[in-house]
Amino acid sequence: MTSRRGFIRRVLGPAWVGGALLEQSIFRATHARAQSSPGLPELFDIKKIAEGVYMAVAKPQTLINSNAVIFENSRDLLIMDSHSKPSAVVSLVSQLRRRVTEKPVKYIVASHFHWDHAQGLPAYRRIAGHAGIIASETTRKLISQETVPRLKASFEQLKISAEDYKKKAAEAKSAQEKAAWEKMRRETGDYLREMENFTPELPDLTLTDDLIIHDKSHDLHLAFRGRGHTAGDVVVFCPQKKVIATGDLLHGFFPFIGDGFPLDWPRTLLNVAQFDFTQIAGGHGDLSPRQRVYQMGNYIEEVTEAVARGRNAGKSRERLEAEITPATLKTVADGDFGGATAHAILELRLLPPTNPTPASVLTEAVKTNVGHIWAALDRNS
Repeated sequence: MTSRRGFIRRVLGPAWVGGALLEQSIFRATHARAQSSPGLPELFDIKKIAEGVYMAVAKPQTLINSNAVIFENSRDLLIMDSHSKPSAVVSLVSQLRRRVTEKPVKYIVASHFHWDHAQGLPAYRRIAGHAGIIASETTRKLISQETVPRLKASFEQLKISAEDYKKKAAEAKSAQEKAAWEKMRRETGDYLREMENFTPELPDLTLTDDLIIHDKSHDLHLAFRGRGHTAGDVVVFCPQKKVIATGDLLHGFFPFIGDGFPLDWPRTLLNVAQFDFTQIAGGHGDLSPRQRVYQMGNYIEEVTEAVARGRNAGKSRERLEAEITPATLKTVADGDFGGATAHAILELRLLPPTNPTPASVLTEAVKTNVGHIWAALDRNS
């Protein structure tokens, strides 16, 4: 089974993503407290990107949270994505209530089925019991089939990681380094406890192509335009504000292709580009300009063509992982896609135990993409 956690762990080293976790007692809090308590940790930087549109950029943590995009309707909210755990949803809703609006959540959109975007859905069912959870029909099936097995499979590795962090804390040469390793150990343990008896929440509204929500404030166009990051990625486009929320189909980091369809993905991005947007609010990283859609599509297409040529020539996966490097890729070597993406990852403000450079991030990301595309070519055929 391909692991997104493994990809990020290899790219970033030990400080591999995600969120300081709240204790299970959060879920015994009252509805009002969950929505307005000033005592909850703030896991997101909330940015207004257009009138009535906000992007909640996930802060660096030990287990990654997805971003969220909030569309403020005339009487309620639509929120794209629900992070890696229910406690992160509670934290975000609390921030929104304090800093943005007290309007209720009416719609939650799951852009795709991955753990760091959909494991928070049960919290929305508790906080906003009458809200509709929306996804593509394919994503609903994948949440049902994949969430629990993948979560259970990750637990053993996370337990090993927690022990490793404990060992490194004991061996640390400075108080700062010790505190960093201890924080990672603590947050990993909190996540394991929170998710131990986790039950996924399935979307109750699904679409196959398009769904348009007409509101007095604006229209929201939910759309599936083809396979890409997964088989069921949905985007949310607001024509009046020229903003599109894209999940991991299009974001500020390198693409994760472990469950992807690299032969389809560039064409899907061109289909998405038919929407008249100027700002891209992706699932990770900061806000991106429109040109990002073409940069990522061209990158995926170039790497896929290189892997396919090498594979047809009889080269092994390992050889291609060594041969296809940032220096051999025009989209990385000659443009700003690679550099901007590497710096976006480094802006996670990694903890002291690791010291990656833009060059090392680029090298490991391309190597990982090559390996995933090698495996995905059979899935795409």
